[in-house]
Amino acid sequence: MSSCRLVMGLTVATLLFASSLTGAESKSKRFTGDRVELFAALEADQVAVKLIPKNAEQATVIVENKTKRPLSIKMPEAFVGMPVLAQDFGGGGNDRGGGGGSNQSMGGGMGMMGGMGGMGMGGFFNVGPERVGKIKVKTVCLEHGKEDPNPRVPYELKPITAFTQNAELIEVCRMLGNQKIDQVSAQAAAWHLSDGLTWQQLAAKVKVRHLNGRQTMFFNALHLNKALAAVQEAKRRTQDSEQDPEATSPGELSVSQR
Repeated sequence: MSSCRLVMGLTVATLLFASSLTGAESKSKRFTGDRVELFAALEADQVAVKLIPKNAEQATVIVENKTKRPLSIKMPEAFVGMPVLAQDFGGGGNDRGGGGGSNQSMGGGMGMMGGMGGMGMGGFFNVGPERVGKIKVKTVCLEHGKEDPNPRVPYELKPITAFTQNAELIEVCRMLGNQKIDQVSAQAAAWHLSDGLTWQQLAAKVKVRHLNGRQTMFFNALHLNKALAAVQEAKRRTQDSEQDPEATSPGELSVSQR
Protein backbone atom coordinates (compact mmCIF):
# COMPACT_ATOMS: atom_id res chain seq x y z
CA MET A 1 0.00 0.00 0.00
CA SER A 2 2.76 2.43 0.98
CA SER A 3 4.64 1.92 -2.30
CA CYS A 4 1.41 2.49 -4.24
CA ARG A 5 0.86 5.76 -2.37
CA LEU A 6 4.44 6.79 -3.05
CA VAL A 7 4.02 6.17 -6.78
CA MET A 8 0.76 8.11 -6.81
CA GLY A 9 2.40 10.99 -4.90
CA LEU A 10 5.30 11.15 -7.33
CA THR A 11 2.91 11.09 -10.28
CA VAL A 12 0.87 14.00 -8.88
CA ALA A 13 4.03 15.98 -8.10
CA THR A 14 5.36 15.36 -11.61
CA LEU A 15 2.09 16.51 -13.18
CA LEU A 16 2.03 19.65 -11.01
CA PHE A 17 5.64 20.46 -11.91
CA ALA A 18 4.96 19.96 -15.62
CA SER A 19 1.86 22.12 -15.33
CA SER A 20 3.82 24.95 -13.68
CA LEU A 21 6.45 24.80 -16.43
CA THR A 22 3.78 24.92 -19.12
CA GLY A 23 2.19 27.91 -17.43
CA ALA A 24 5.52 29.73 -17.24
CA GLU A 25 6.28 28.99 -20.89
CA SER A 26 2.85 30.11 -22.05
CA LYS A 27 3.17 33.26 -19.95
CA SER A 28 6.49 34.01 -21.63
CA LYS A 29 5.02 33.35 -25.08
CA ARG A 30 2.00 35.57 -24.34
CA PHE A 31 4.22 38.63 -23.85
CA THR A 32 4.13 40.40 -27.19
CA GLY A 33 5.60 43.76 -26.25
CA ASP A 34 7.20 46.27 -28.58
CA ARG A 35 10.97 45.75 -28.62
CA VAL A 36 12.91 48.89 -27.75
CA GLU A 37 16.42 49.78 -26.59
CA LEU A 38 16.52 51.38 -23.14
CA PHE A 39 18.28 54.66 -23.94
CA ALA A 40 16.40 55.11 -27.22
CA ALA A 41 13.12 54.56 -25.35
CA LEU A 42 14.25 57.05 -22.69
CA GLU A 43 14.98 59.65 -25.37
CA ALA A 44 11.58 58.99 -26.99
CA ASP A 45 9.85 59.46 -23.59
CA GLN A 46 8.53 55.90 -23.69
CA VAL A 47 10.13 55.07 -20.35
CA ALA A 48 11.40 56.78 -17.22
CA VAL A 49 14.46 55.34 -15.49
CA LYS A 50 15.88 55.72 -11.99
CA LEU A 51 19.14 54.34 -10.62
CA ILE A 52 19.27 54.07 -6.83
CA PRO A 53 22.58 52.91 -5.34
CA LYS A 54 22.38 50.69 -2.29
CA ASN A 55 26.13 50.98 -1.74
CA ALA A 56 29.33 50.64 -3.78
CA GLU A 57 28.46 47.09 -4.83
CA GLN A 58 24.79 47.10 -5.76
CA ALA A 59 22.04 49.34 -7.13
CA THR A 60 18.40 49.11 -8.15
CA VAL A 61 17.26 50.16 -11.62
CA ILE A 62 13.60 51.20 -11.78
CA VAL A 63 12.00 51.31 -15.23
CA GLU A 64 8.57 52.85 -15.75
CA ASN A 65 6.73 52.04 -18.96
CA LYS A 66 4.97 55.30 -19.82
CA THR A 67 3.13 53.86 -22.83
CA LYS A 68 -0.13 51.95 -23.12
CA ARG A 69 1.67 49.01 -24.80
CA PRO A 70 3.82 46.33 -23.17
CA LEU A 71 7.51 46.89 -23.79
CA SER A 72 10.32 44.37 -24.16
CA ILE A 73 13.30 46.56 -23.33
CA LYS A 74 16.83 45.73 -24.42
CA MET A 75 18.93 46.55 -21.37
CA PRO A 76 22.50 47.85 -21.79
CA GLU A 77 25.33 45.36 -21.59
CA ALA A 78 27.35 48.12 -19.92
CA PHE A 79 26.20 51.34 -18.25
CA VAL A 80 27.40 54.10 -15.97
CA GLY A 81 25.60 55.66 -13.04
CA MET A 82 26.74 59.27 -12.58
CA PRO A 83 25.97 61.53 -9.61
CA VAL A 84 23.60 64.21 -10.87
CA LEU A 85 25.33 67.02 -8.97
CA ALA A 86 28.74 65.91 -10.24
CA GLN A 87 27.65 66.39 -13.84
CA ASP A 88 26.97 70.07 -13.19
CA PHE A 89 30.67 70.73 -12.60
CA GLY A 90 31.81 69.82 -16.11
CA GLY A 91 34.24 67.21 -17.38
CA GLY A 92 36.76 65.37 -15.28
CA GLY A 93 40.27 64.16 -15.92
CA ASN A 94 41.43 61.61 -18.47
CA ASP A 95 38.65 60.56 -20.82
CA ARG A 96 35.98 60.59 -18.17
CA GLY A 97 32.88 62.75 -18.11
CA GLY A 98 32.06 62.50 -14.40
CA GLY A 99 33.78 65.68 -13.32
CA GLY A 100 33.45 67.22 -9.85
CA GLY A 101 31.38 66.12 -6.91
CA SER A 102 32.36 63.94 -3.98
CA ASN A 103 30.82 60.56 -4.93
CA GLN A 104 32.18 58.01 -7.37
CA SER A 105 30.47 57.16 -10.61
CA MET A 106 29.52 53.51 -10.78
CA GLY A 107 29.59 51.03 -13.64
CA GLY A 108 27.95 47.71 -14.38
CA GLY A 109 25.98 45.76 -16.93
CA MET A 110 22.57 44.16 -17.42
CA GLY A 111 23.27 41.47 -19.98
CA MET A 112 21.67 38.67 -17.93
CA MET A 113 19.10 40.61 -15.93
CA GLY A 114 15.38 40.05 -15.42
CA GLY A 115 12.98 41.36 -12.80
CA MET A 116 9.51 42.14 -11.49
CA GLY A 117 8.14 43.19 -14.87
CA GLY A 118 8.93 39.76 -16.36
CA MET A 119 12.05 37.71 -16.91
CA GLY A 120 13.84 38.67 -20.08
CA MET A 121 15.86 36.55 -22.49
CA GLY A 122 19.07 37.84 -24.04
CA GLY A 123 19.10 40.99 -21.93
CA PHE A 124 15.45 41.95 -22.59
CA PHE A 125 13.31 43.19 -19.70
CA ASN A 126 9.54 42.99 -19.99
CA VAL A 127 7.41 45.75 -18.47
CA GLY A 128 3.64 45.94 -18.88
CA PRO A 129 1.77 49.05 -20.05
CA GLU A 130 1.95 51.89 -17.52
CA ARG A 131 3.69 49.56 -15.09
CA VAL A 132 6.99 49.71 -13.22
CA GLY A 133 9.72 47.06 -13.13
CA LYS A 134 12.77 46.79 -10.89
CA ILE A 135 16.16 45.18 -11.47
CA LYS A 136 18.95 44.73 -8.94
CA VAL A 137 22.38 45.06 -10.51
CA LYS A 138 25.92 44.54 -9.28
CA THR A 139 28.15 47.56 -9.70
CA VAL A 140 31.75 48.74 -9.33
CA CYS A 141 33.11 52.16 -8.43
CA LEU A 142 34.95 53.99 -11.18
CA GLU A 143 36.60 56.99 -9.47
CA HIS A 144 38.98 55.83 -6.78
CA GLY A 145 39.47 58.32 -3.97
CA LYS A 146 35.96 59.75 -4.00
CA GLU A 147 33.21 58.72 -1.58
CA ASP A 148 31.19 55.56 -2.22
CA PRO A 149 27.79 55.79 -3.92
CA ASN A 150 24.85 55.85 -1.51
CA PRO A 151 21.05 56.15 -1.80
CA ARG A 152 21.03 59.75 -0.51
CA VAL A 153 22.85 60.98 -3.61
CA PRO A 154 20.78 61.14 -6.85
CA TYR A 155 22.28 59.20 -9.73
CA GLU A 156 21.47 59.12 -13.43
CA LEU A 157 21.79 56.04 -15.62
CA LYS A 158 23.70 56.72 -18.85
CA PRO A 159 25.49 54.81 -21.63
CA ILE A 160 28.95 53.98 -20.33
CA THR A 161 30.52 55.93 -23.21
CA ALA A 162 29.25 59.09 -21.47
CA PHE A 163 31.92 58.36 -18.86
CA THR A 164 34.75 56.56 -20.63
CA GLN A 165 36.02 55.42 -24.02
CA ASN A 166 38.27 52.79 -22.39
CA ALA A 167 37.18 49.65 -24.26
CA GLU A 168 38.74 47.30 -21.71
CA LEU A 169 36.93 48.97 -18.81
CA ILE A 170 33.66 48.76 -20.74
CA GLU A 171 34.32 45.07 -21.34
CA VAL A 172 34.88 44.42 -17.63
CA CYS A 173 31.50 46.05 -16.88
CA ARG A 174 29.95 43.75 -19.49
CA MET A 175 31.56 40.74 -17.83
CA LEU A 176 30.09 41.78 -14.48
CA GLY A 177 26.63 42.20 -16.02
CA ASN A 178 26.91 38.81 -17.72
CA GLN A 179 27.93 37.17 -14.42
CA LYS A 180 31.32 36.12 -15.77
CA ILE A 181 33.23 37.68 -12.87
CA ASP A 182 32.40 38.32 -9.21
CA GLN A 183 31.89 41.86 -7.95
CA VAL A 184 35.04 42.08 -5.80
CA SER A 185 37.37 40.92 -8.58
CA ALA A 186 35.59 43.22 -11.05
CA GLN A 187 36.18 46.15 -8.67
CA ALA A 188 39.93 45.49 -8.64
CA ALA A 189 39.98 45.30 -12.45
CA ALA A 190 37.89 48.48 -12.74
CA TRP A 191 40.14 50.57 -10.48
CA HIS A 192 43.19 49.23 -12.34
CA LEU A 193 41.71 50.31 -15.67
CA SER A 194 39.88 53.50 -14.69
CA ASP A 195 42.31 54.98 -12.17
CA GLY A 196 45.62 53.32 -12.99
CA LEU A 197 46.03 51.59 -9.63
CA THR A 198 48.79 48.99 -9.83
CA TRP A 199 48.27 45.42 -8.67
CA GLN A 200 50.64 46.17 -5.76
CA GLN A 201 48.54 49.17 -4.72
CA LEU A 202 45.36 47.12 -4.92
CA ALA A 203 46.92 44.32 -2.85
CA ALA A 204 47.86 46.85 -0.15
CA LYS A 205 44.45 48.57 -0.05
CA VAL A 206 42.94 48.37 3.45
CA LYS A 207 39.15 48.16 3.79
CA VAL A 208 38.79 48.17 7.59
CA ARG A 209 41.28 48.91 10.39
CA HIS A 210 40.11 47.14 13.55
CA LEU A 211 40.69 48.42 17.09
CA ASN A 212 42.87 45.42 17.89
CA GLY A 213 45.24 46.43 15.10
CA ARG A 214 44.04 43.80 12.62
CA GLN A 215 43.30 44.91 9.08
CA THR A 216 40.74 43.67 6.58
CA MET A 217 41.96 44.10 3.04
CA PHE A 218 39.82 44.99 0.02
CA PHE A 219 41.21 42.20 -2.14
CA ASN A 220 42.89 38.85 -1.53
CA ALA A 221 45.22 37.00 -3.89
CA LEU A 222 42.34 35.09 -5.52
CA HIS A 223 40.46 38.32 -6.28
CA LEU A 224 43.56 39.87 -7.83
CA ASN A 225 44.27 36.77 -9.92
CA LYS A 226 40.71 36.88 -11.27
CA ALA A 227 40.97 40.62 -11.88
CA LEU A 228 44.21 40.18 -13.81
CA ALA A 229 42.62 37.40 -15.87
CA ALA A 230 39.62 39.65 -16.56
CA VAL A 231 41.82 42.52 -17.74
CA GLN A 232 43.76 40.18 -20.03
CA GLU A 233 40.51 38.71 -21.39
CA ALA A 234 39.04 42.20 -21.90
CA LYS A 235 42.15 43.23 -23.82
CA ARG A 236 41.93 40.13 -26.01
CA ARG A 237 38.24 40.69 -26.75
CA THR A 238 38.64 44.34 -27.63
CA GLN A 239 41.55 43.53 -29.93
CA ASP A 240 39.51 40.77 -31.60
CA SER A 241 36.51 43.07 -32.05
CA GLU A 242 38.71 45.74 -33.67
CA GLN A 243 40.02 43.17 -36.14
CA ASP A 244 36.67 41.45 -36.66
CA PRO A 245 33.46 43.41 -35.88
CA GLU A 246 31.51 40.13 -35.90
CA ALA A 247 33.83 38.44 -33.41
CA THR A 248 32.55 36.56 -30.35
CA SER A 249 29.98 38.63 -28.51
CA PRO A 250 30.94 40.13 -25.12
CA GLY A 251 30.33 37.94 -22.08
CA GLU A 252 30.21 34.64 -23.98
CA LEU A 253 33.44 33.32 -22.48
CA SER A 254 34.00 32.92 -18.75
CA VAL A 255 36.94 34.54 -17.01
CA SER A 256 39.32 31.99 -15.57
CA GLN A 257 38.16 31.04 -12.08
CA ARG A 258 41.51 30.25 -10.51
